[in-house]
Amino acid sequence: MTTAQTITTGSSLPRALVIGAGPEALMGVEPMFGSNRFRVDFLEKDATPYIAIRQRRPDLVVLCFAPEDEEACQVLQMLQLDPATRKLPILTYIAGEPYAIIPPECPRANGIPSVSNSWEGYTAR
Repeated sequence: MTTAQTITTGSSLPRALVIGAGPEALMGVEPMFGSNRFRVDFLEKDATPYIAIRQRRPDLVVLCFAPEDEEACQVLQMLQLDPATRKLPILTYIAGEPYAIIPPECPRANGIPSVSNSWEGYTAR
């Protein structure tokens, strides 16, 4: 068995890696993509998120976690501190609330709603 499950197929689509939730979270996560289409992979529970992100190099990461989840916060911090992943657009889905962490200079963020283009209903942190 592989370490991720693919929901949408298509090699030309940018890749989004969802961590901390399975396909059941797609209804909450998908609206965060705006009009963009992604090939969505879900990381299995036994995989290490930070290592998987470094190896797979997705175009977008979606972290789904509860506010008190220290491991998810640690992964988020590691991604922001690592020069190789610092500019990676990250969407978080915390206890059912979407947030965006998308560096303004990130070319892969084109079309993904962010604070700089008034992301309606969402808050960038």
